[in-house]
Amino acid sequence: LLKDLSTGNRKKVFLITAFALRPELLLLDEPVNGLDFQSTEFLYSLIAGYREHGTVLFSSHILESVTLTSDRVLVLDEGKIRQTFENGAIDAGKIREALRYEDVV
Repeated sequence: LLKDLSTGNRKKVFLITAFALRPELLLLDEPVNGLDFQSTEFLYSLIAGYREHGTVLFSSHILESVTLTSDRVLVLDEGKIRQTFENGAIDAGKIREALRYEDVV
């Protein structure tokens, strides 16, 4: 039963199911949380290869996840797009800078 599995193994079951269904749009919230290193690396390759089947939209606070797998990154602030990075412009340092932005009054 799923309830008897560890957090990481439950996450693996959910991710395998999601990818196996091959939806046109796959929504993932913090997909690497609870995964071991090998599973995380495998997930990165799945996400990167999913472009042939559809779109993956995921949230993550782990910039490595974002920079390794994304062709577009949106930095959100209170539900609004603060900054967009695309293809060659996806850089962890620039994303960090956008995340640290504070309005000066």
